[in-house]
Amino acid sequence: MKLTVGFIAVALLFVILAAVVAMSLVLKVTAPPPPAASVAIALEDLRFTPNRIDARVGVPVTLLLTNRGLERHDLSFPARHMPGLRGVEAILEPGETRTVTLTFDRPGTHAFICTLPGHAASGMTGAAYVIP
Repeated sequence: MKLTVGFIAVALLFVILAAVVAMSLVLKVTAPPPPAASVAIALEDLRFTPNRIDARVGVPVTLLLTNRGLERHDLSFPARHMPGLRGVEAILEPGETRTVTLTFDRPGTHAFICTLPGHAASGMTGAAYVIP
């Protein structure tokens, strides 16, 4: 059986097309999730769970904060470069729940911490990852 140039070209085209389709499926599966409209965060003894917020510039994100720790905790954005976040703070007693809505006006990584003495130094930190 003799293979013609036309048959080889068609077979090669088929293989390339199959590879492109397979790659597009992989890329769709591994794409990062869109930013959430709301995030539930537990303030526990010396940690935030989760300690990551995904957001988009100009789109409000609601944080449902619950203090599951044995002492007071807060969530504070010490962002001086973004005036809209300066002073955003929620202090919660053990067992207390509060809702805070934020709107980020700049993309980037914006840290948040627990400002009670020693808490941030012990790892009670997190960040909001804001995309344009």
